[in-house]
Amino acid sequence: MKTSRLILLTCAALLMAVPAFAEEDREEKSATYNETRLSAQEAELRALNGRLEQIEFSLRRFEQALQRLQSDTDARMAKLELTQAATRSTPQPSVQSSAQTPIPVVDANGTLGALKMQGGKVTGGINKPDAPPLPAVPPDYGLTSQEQYERAFNFLRESDYAGAEESFKRFIEKNPKDKLIENAKYWYGETLYVRGRYEEAAVAFADAYQQNTKGIKAPDALLKLGMALGAMNKTQDACVTLSELKSKYPNAAPAVKSRANDERAKLKCPAR
Repeated sequence: MKTSRLILLTCAALLMAVPAFAEEDREEKSATYNETRLSAQEAELRALNGRLEQIEFSLRRFEQALQRLQSDTDARMAKLELTQAATRSTPQPSVQSSAQTPIPVVDANGTLGALKMQGGKVTGGINKPDAPPLPAVPPDYGLTSQEQYERAFNFLRESDYAGAEESFKRFIEKNPKDKLIENAKYWYGETLYVRGRYEEAAVAFADAYQQNTKGIKAPDALLKLGMALGAMNKTQDACVTLSELKSKYPNAAPAVKSRANDERAKLKCPAR
């Protein structure tokens, strides 16, 4: 009886241990499969890396071959160009006439001369004078009227009055109907006034004023005209001009009116 019970317990214990053994076996097989698969993938990756390195090596060799071919081509082209240049520079044999028949020519003055071949060179006759040089390209060539004006004003801003004078003068000549013509004429007069060329400045300011008596620069032009006349000791004309500024432009800028009053006081103009 006891023996039978012992056998039964042993069998039960074995039956209970079978699933655990089976589970451990499955886990061990799974781990082995994963390791095998990982090894296979690593082998494939190493093979791909090897092929990639071979392709890169082939590309480098191809690039080197192209570079050598390009260098050879450049060298051949350079040699060909040198050969052609040497051929062009080599004097060609000229056919000389044993009789040296003169070739009649007429110079610019109508004088008949003759050209002769001597030693492979042309002699006699009148040498052709050098052609006159081409005129220089104007510095404002290709600029719009606005760009021309800005260029001239930059000269004035930098106190380059000679450059500003020339630039404004060219602007006025080239753009007589431009919207900036009034301003250009005023600043042209300014380039003359600051250098003591009062008579020329007076003409320029009068021109700027007459350009547009209702324009924005008209009061300024009239003021500077009066100042230029005063500097020329034409006191009466200067006073008349400054008085016209006061009566005709009561709404002029305060700075303009103040400067006009100072000039009138300096010139001792009669009160009006």
